[in-house]
This record gives sequence, structure tokens and C-alpha cells, in this order.
Amino acid sequence: MTVVATLVVEGPPRALATVTRTYAVTVDGVTKGRVRAGRTLELALPPGSHTVQARDGGHTGPPLPVHLGPGRRTRLRIERDGAGKPHLTPLDAD
Repeated sequence: MTVVATLVVEGPPRALATVTRTYAVTVDGVTKGRVRAGRTLELALPPGSHTVQARDGGHTGPPLPVHLGPGRRTRLRIERDGAGKPHLTPLDAD
């Protein structure tokens, strides 16, 4: 039996400025999926340490190191800073 970890990435809260945007989510430098405002993306990944980033068009957020525990769910949310760049905020781990 293979044990995986789940990374859940929430798009930013729905707002007029973000409704049509799609955010690419990269893990360890590889794009793993896309998420829109108000939606979630669930990724099954190997347990361990990873680097996660969010990208919106020409803006790439800073890398966020995360540790994913075996069989656990870790939640992140995409938010935007004052300059409009996306960044990830940890929410919790189950």
C-alpha cells in the first residue's frame, strides 16, 4: 500500500478583481494544476518536504516550504499582496 499526503490549495476569496483569474500551482518546480478564486485544488503527493508556489500570468509568488505528513492533509490559500502578486498562506494540517 502506497501512503500519500494531500495538499489542498484554495484559490483566493471571490472578489470582482479575481473572479476570472486562474492561478497555476507548482510543486518542486513542476506545475501540478490550476485553481480559480473560490475553488480548491487537491493534489496527492509523496510525503516529505516540498516547495510550493502560486503563479498568476506574469506574477510568481515566493516559494513556500511545506512538510507533508504521510496520510495527512495540508491546506494553503492563495492571497495577493499589495502589489498584486500571489502568495501562499498556510491554513492548517489535519
